[in-house]
Amino acid sequence: MTNRIQDYRRIGNWENFFLDSAVYSIAESVGITYDNSFTPIAAITGDLFTYMYSETIPCDSGLTNYILMPDRVVKAFSSFGWKCEYFSKQEVERDINAVIQKIHASIDRGYLVLAWGVGGVPGMRQDQPMGEGALIGGYDDEALLIHLYCGAERLPEKAFDGRPCVDDDGYTAIPAKAALAGTDGIFILTEKITPTDVKTVYREAVMRIPDWLTMIPTGGRVSKTEQYAFGKAAFTQWSEVLMDDTAWRDCDENMIWDKHCCAYCSLCTSTNRVVDWLKRAEAACPELSVITDILPTYQKQSELCQKVWDFQGGFMPSTDKMQLHDYRANIAAILQKMGNCCHDILQAFEKIELMSI
Repeated sequence: MTNRIQDYRRIGNWENFFLDSAVYSIAESVGITYDNSFTPIAAITGDLFTYMYSETIPCDSGLTNYILMPDRVVKAFSSFGWKCEYFSKQEVERDINAVIQKIHASIDRGYLVLAWGVGGVPGMRQDQPMGEGALIGGYDDEALLIHLYCGAERLPEKAFDGRPCVDDDGYTAIPAKAALAGTDGIFILTEKITPTDVKTVYREAVMRIPDWLTMIPTGGRVSKTEQYAFGKAAFTQWSEVLMDDTAWRDCDENMIWDKHCCAYCSLCTSTNRVVDWLKRAEAACPELSVITDILPTYQKQSELCQKVWDFQGGFMPSTDKMQLHDYRANIAAILQKMGNCCHDILQAFEKIELMSI
């Protein structure tokens, strides 16, 4: 047997918050559209408000790419009016054949399935699972048909069984058990429910901001030994790494990516979207005064992020420039200011708490 969903929103390889983008693709497939794309999803999952850093493990694609929080994904689905069934990695391993049958049944009903990462992706990451969010939109007797964020340009020409690595419908065929062996979770739509009231969505997302700025250091799904720093601590650690002259003496592009541009990638994605979302939240919830209080600080964050871009002359600075202490010191100084913004945002929430006592 074979079946596939052909008409669906593709994940853009430039979107960066790939799990949020995949959830929004499913939203569009059931008739939900937002004029600001996946931003409302990122506000619910926390990607929009989380600043994270590590010099040794990747942090470029947002919180949800590295920390498992299935409850936030379930909440995102319920916000636009759908209940979903979540299967953890352990549940998938326990009865993989049953999960495969449920995936087939979902596709037969016309519903895309969200995978929190997949295995068996040809030519990627030395056979390691691809952790980004992916869409399962088809199947045949031998494989699942999966839409991956990376696109044909980052995959080999041919894949499983000599098929095109990315077919005309945007799918990569991967043997079902190999694909699911690399997932950390599967989300399947089950039934339509009443969408969460818009004001409630905004209010709950805003009031969770302090949680994202004060997360306890963790390696998440990536590492048991290395940890991410969050909020102001992320900017402090990032700036300290930039000021370590010994580390940068013989830097190359890979090192610049790992220690600087990886975190900057995620930062650009959030700062480019958060101000617009907060303005919408302010209009929807004028009684929530903390939004008005923090909005100028988030605007300053966005301006500082752009200042880094302007100073570097683009996304990635040259190796010659990054070997210069004074050059890196300029970037570090901007990052320290961004860390201070995190402190100011938290103070605004503390002020609200004191006023309510």
